[in-house]
Amino acid sequence: MKKSNEGGLTRRGLLGSGVGAAVGLMSWPGGAAIPGKVRVGAINPSSGVLAFPGQACVRGIDVGARFAREKFGIDMEIIHADTQSRPENGRIAAENLIRQGCTVLIGAWDSGATISALQAAEAAQVPMVVHVASATQVTSQGFTQVFRYCPTSLTIVRKSLTELKSLLSSVKDAPTSAVVMHLNNTMGQSTAASIDQAWKEVDVPLNIVQSIPYDEKAKDLSVEVAKAKASGADALVSVTRVNDAVMIIRECVKQGWNPRLVFSPNSNGVQDKAYYDALGKYGDGAILSTLWYNPKAPDAATILRRFATDYPNDWVDGNSGCAFEAVQIVADAVSRAGSPESLAVHAALKATDMMPILMSSGRIRFDATGQNTGSDVTILQGQNGRPRVVAPQVVAEASLQYPLVPFNAR
Repeated sequence: MKKSNEGGLTRRGLLGSGVGAAVGLMSWPGGAAIPGKVRVGAINPSSGVLAFPGQACVRGIDVGARFAREKFGIDMEIIHADTQSRPENGRIAAENLIRQGCTVLIGAWDSGATISALQAAEAAQVPMVVHVASATQVTSQGFTQVFRYCPTSLTIVRKSLTELKSLLSSVKDAPTSAVVMHLNNTMGQSTAASIDQAWKEVDVPLNIVQSIPYDEKAKDLSVEVAKAKASGADALVSVTRVNDAVMIIRECVKQGWNPRLVFSPNSNGVQDKAYYDALGKYGDGAILSTLWYNPKAPDAATILRRFATDYPNDWVDGNSGCAFEAVQIVADAVSRAGSPESLAVHAALKATDMMPILMSSGRIRFDATGQNTGSDVTILQGQNGRPRVVAPQVVAEASLQYPLVPFNAR
């Protein structure tokens, strides 16, 4: 059967197209023997404004399924569905995949679509492994079928701000004030609320002077950036997707605003190849906190080579890495369950206790709400046209560059 994403999943992909991928070419002698294929539905925003991270997740899932065949002996058939970056389409995609016989789901990247998809999963009693979607509501609304690998926005922000505080203590002429710019969607609002709470808990030595929300469908952020500049803040804390992250930096360049620090907790932008392709030299300097891969993991070299071979024009990022890890969580559960049926997989997921295969995130266990209790964040900074790990020190590959080089001096 032809691979569903051969040549890349197109941005015109139809919602719930049902194009499947029977993946896995080699057997792993130590893998469990599972009768038949495991049909897995993968929900991502492969087109629309969230296409860049959505397509990264598709790559991670497809590479992850082949690796799972070799590692766990699990024969997976991946059926991809595209939400078209519309939160309401999460439920439609999930219902379609369940009708096609998927006994477990992975998805749906953005929090709104994830919550929507979980409604269908709950109704059908089909477990769903959430790879990336950090809004607190995902695991606080009583869903019984949710198993979220990604930490909550509050956990990510709290850990991120702790790392930020440590970084600020190590630099001269640290900023003293910050303005917050954030998306006004489920993820953005949840993260902004988490920033308000965690900022005080961590006691970040920066005064937040203003918070500026904006619509995720905005085509122009000149007014919002002008407000941020007029606030007099010397640091920008942004909660973004990649498209708006690019727009913000472009407006900073255009308006001549040169904050000393640009920091994005629980966001996209700095980790995305599309960010550097769009901004060139202006992409360097911004800082991002995210889940990232562990280059020292036992199978990391093999996995990274496989990504490079299959997708030479892209790189592994937090999105593709988390999607890859979600597939391994499913494979581990199916292997222990000895069955691809939803009820058996659900019970096995509840008993998950495994180290991540690729990501730097701590041991994977799910609590009563379906939230992974192991979590960690990595601090990245754009340097020389790609993200570099600058903290925590134990995994750092580069030193923090501070202050931000003025855009007009590049």
